[in-house]
Amino acid sequence: MKSELIAILMVLTCSLIACATSTPAPPTPTGAPAPGILVLEKEITLPADGQVALAVRASAPGAAWNRLDAEAATISVHVDGAYKSDVVLFRGETAFTYETLVGELRAGKHHIAIYREPTKSAAHATQVRVDEIAARVFARTDPLYQVMAHAPILYGRDESRSSDTPLFMYHEITRDASATTIQYTIIFSNEDGGTAADALMARWGRLTDIEWVYRVTLNANGEITREEFQDKEHKTALFRGTKERQHPFLKDVTRNNLFADTGISAWRFALVPTETLPDAAREEMMDQHPWMYRVMAEEWEREKQSLTERAADPDTRAVSDPRNYLYVEFRSNPASPTCDAKLAFEAKLRGSDRWYASDHATDSLRIQSQGWRRGAIELPPGTSEEQIEALRFVAYPGKNSPNCALTLTDVRKIFLLNQDYAPGSSLLTWRGQQVLDADDSTPAPANFVAPVH
Repeated sequence: MKSELIAILMVLTCSLIACATSTPAPPTPTGAPAPGILVLEKEITLPADGQVALAVRASAPGAAWNRLDAEAATISVHVDGAYKSDVVLFRGETAFTYETLVGELRAGKHHIAIYREPTKSAAHATQVRVDEIAARVFARTDPLYQVMAHAPILYGRDESRSSDTPLFMYHEITRDASATTIQYTIIFSNEDGGTAADALMARWGRLTDIEWVYRVTLNANGEITREEFQDKEHKTALFRGTKERQHPFLKDVTRNNLFADTGISAWRFALVPTETLPDAAREEMMDQHPWMYRVMAEEWEREKQSLTERAADPDTRAVSDPRNYLYVEFRSNPASPTCDAKLAFEAKLRGSDRWYASDHATDSLRIQSQGWRRGAIELPPGTSEEQIEALRFVAYPGKNSPNCALTLTDVRKIFLLNQDYAPGSSLLTWRGQQVLDADDSTPAPANFVAPVH
């Protein structure tokens, strides 16, 4: 039977208080935390066996991701009495559709219960409203069935209710004659440790954290032949942990969101990796879902990490409002595997001779890249698309191979964020082959200027 989308549109008019006094909660599964306050329960009917994703349209009146102690309410999702996942309502009062994977279910009726979790919610985020629920079944004949069946379940950190929250998961598939490999990547709302904020913006064009978490290889019969995850040292390790059916459990164990295949926590996230990364930088997934830029910016605002910069100033390395930046996506490759030359880029505004630089003349803010990368340049607040006249790429020597070259092959897009944090139209697309070399003794230039039309 083909998979199908079941739209169970349940327009709920009950408030949190009214819902909380309804039918008693189902029994708590052994080993799972006791659920909180019941917000909604409903029976659904599935037409086929398969992996099931729920789309829950919900809001948290009075909550706001940029407000301390009111960041978000958290709900837990239970199916047939079993605890399946937590969902942090990071869009606050704005009604938003949150997706969560609840695993393999049989065709027929199932009991869905949604609880508000006071101990996992901000002190002043005391209400939850659920407006709609939709269930999607990925049957075994669905091309995405294996992707869903092996998707990891993540144990979050204590801070997950307000910081470094898992927002989104996507997948990538590689195939050869005998095997299929599926890799899963999570986008987190921030990273509390690891790369500093100024380097995140200059070298990655974001304040979110994007990490691959789990990789599984299947043979032609769909049997697992290899499982790997990214460990706390950014190394690839063999997965030897526990599973729920074929879903591996991994735990976020560092402040820069890296993983272990042992241990548990009070937080259980089961994101739905329906989308795959196109031939682009990883940040393209944020462009396709611009709400992540807003969550990123609101978390930055709340955490007050930019207090050293009272007003936005492109002359400093301090990070200001993400809407003050020009985002640049490009592709380059070094002359050899040992080449550690770096790139930075600069923007010129019309009517001015000044070039605003991504690296602030600092080596640690330059990009050592192979393939698609994203970065950003801080510009004066209020800069419009029409003011941007040219983009310049500049090569810098590496420490180990100062005389090696880079080849720039693509500028996929450059853009500003609008006031709603959505990427504007691309101001520049370029494709060619430009060799850049910081060595004055070679004919290759150290920089390349692309005019913006």
